[in-house]
Amino acid sequence: MKLITTCFTALLFTLSARSQQLTLPNVIMQAQKSSPSYYRARSNAMNSLYTFRYYVANRRPQLRLTADNTSSFLGNISSIRQPDGSYAFNKSYFSYTSAGMSLDQIVPFTGGTFSLETNLQRNDLFRPDTVSFLSTPFSIRYSQPMILYNPYKWDKKISPLLYEESTRRYVEDLERAALEATGYFFDALTARQNELILQANVANTDTLYKISKGRYELGKIAENELLQIELNLLNAQTALEQAQLSKQMAYRELTRFLNMPKDADIDVIAPADVPQFVVVMERAVSEANTNRQAVLEFRRRRIQAERDVAEARGSNGYQFNMQASLGQSQDGATIKDAYAGRALQQNQLLSVGVSIPIVDWGKSRYRVKQAKANAELVEIDVQQQERSFEQEVFLQTQQFNIQKKQLASAAKADTIAAQRYEITKQRYLIGKISITDLNLAQQEKNQASQGYVTALRSFWNAYYTVRVLTLYDFERNERISYEFVE
Repeated sequence: MKLITTCFTALLFTLSARSQQLTLPNVIMQAQKSSPSYYRARSNAMNSLYTFRYYVANRRPQLRLTADNTSSFLGNISSIRQPDGSYAFNKSYFSYTSAGMSLDQIVPFTGGTFSLETNLQRNDLFRPDTVSFLSTPFSIRYSQPMILYNPYKWDKKISPLLYEESTRRYVEDLERAALEATGYFFDALTARQNELILQANVANTDTLYKISKGRYELGKIAENELLQIELNLLNAQTALEQAQLSKQMAYRELTRFLNMPKDADIDVIAPADVPQFVVVMERAVSEANTNRQAVLEFRRRRIQAERDVAEARGSNGYQFNMQASLGQSQDGATIKDAYAGRALQQNQLLSVGVSIPIVDWGKSRYRVKQAKANAELVEIDVQQQERSFEQEVFLQTQQFNIQKKQLASAAKADTIAAQRYEITKQRYLIGKISITDLNLAQQEKNQASQGYVTALRSFWNAYYTVRVLTLYDFERNERISYEFVE
C-alpha cells in the first residue's frame, strides 16, 4: 500500500470523534449543493428560465382591461369651433369615462398584432346636465407596424437556443464547481501531507539526535555532526509549525467554500482508488460537440449576426404602417339604449402610412454594410473559437490519459524513496554512512511523498476537466445531467 494511504489510515485512529472525514466525492457532492459556485449556477439558470418563460408568455394571447377618466368639475376653457367656422373660447364642465377589454395576439409570421376588443364610453356634461353612452360590443383590429423586418421571426430562432444554452450551462457550471472543489480539497490534502511529513521528520530527527548524543559521548561521532543533527531538529520543528498553520488555513478555505460552519472540525482523506479507463479522443470531441453549451452559442451568434443584417436592411428608411379595424357601435342616453336600442352601426377603419426616403446620403447602405462587416467578424471569431474548442478537448483528453501513467510512477517512487530512507537510516545508525547521506535520503523521501500527492491532484484535476469539456461521464458511459428544481 502506498505510503500516503498508510499514513492517513493510521492517523484516523488518533483523530477526535468530532472530526468529520471528508473524501473527494463528499466534497464534490457538497460543493454541488451548497457552495457559492452552486448558488451562482442556480441563479443564472433561474434567470434564463424566467427569460424563456417570458418569451413564451409574450407569444400567447394577452387579455387586457383598460379604464380611463378625464374630468373637469370646476370647468375647463378650451377653443371650440362654431357653426360658422370661427372659434370661440368656452368654459365647459364634463367627465369622460371609458372602460374596455381587449384580447391581443401577436402574429409571429407577419410581426403584426391581432386584437378583439369591447369598449363602453360615458360622457357627462354638467351644465346642462346630460349623459350619453357609446358602446362598442365587438371589434376586430389588426396592426402591422413594419413588413421589412419581423423581430418575432428572429426571436423564435434565438430564444429557444438561449434557453437550451442555459440548461447546458447549468450542468457545466456544476461540473466546474466539482473542478473547483477538487482544487480546494487537494490544497487541504497537500497541507495535511506536508504536516505528516514534517511530523515524521521531527520524530525521526529527535530519535537520531538522542542516539547521536550517546554516540558523541562515546566518541564515535564528531561534534560538528551532532550539531548538524541538532540544527536539523530545530529546522524541522520550525517547518512543522509553519505547516500546521498552512494546514489550518487550507482547511478553513475548504470549509468556507463548502459553506460549512466556521468551527467545523474536519479532516481530508486521500483517494485510495482511481478510475481505470482510457478516453478516446474522437469520442471526447464527439460528446463535446453534442453536449457543450458553447456549440449552441456558436450557432446562436451566427443567427444573431444574420438578424442584425436583416434589421439593418429593414431599417433602411422605407416604412409601411397599416391599421385596420372592423366593429359595431351604438350610442344612447342609457347603457341599455347603447346596447339594446336601435340596430348597431358598422364601424370600419383602414389606415395606411408609407414613408420613402428620397435622399439619405447613403445612410441606409452604410448601415447594412456595417452589419455585414460585423457578421463577417463574428464568423471569423466563431471559427477560431471552434478550433480552440476542439483543440482544448484534444489536449485535455491526452493529458488525462498521460496522468494515469504519471500517477503510477509517482506512487512507485514514493514507495521506493520510503524504503531507501529506512535502509539509509539503519546504515547511519551503525556508522556506515554520514549524516549528509541521511539528509539526502530524507529529502528524496519528502519530495517523493509530495510528488505523489501532486500527481494525485493532477490526475483528478484532469479527470474533472475532461468531464467539464465533454459533459460526459466516461467511467459510467453516460451523459452528465443534473435535475434543476426551482
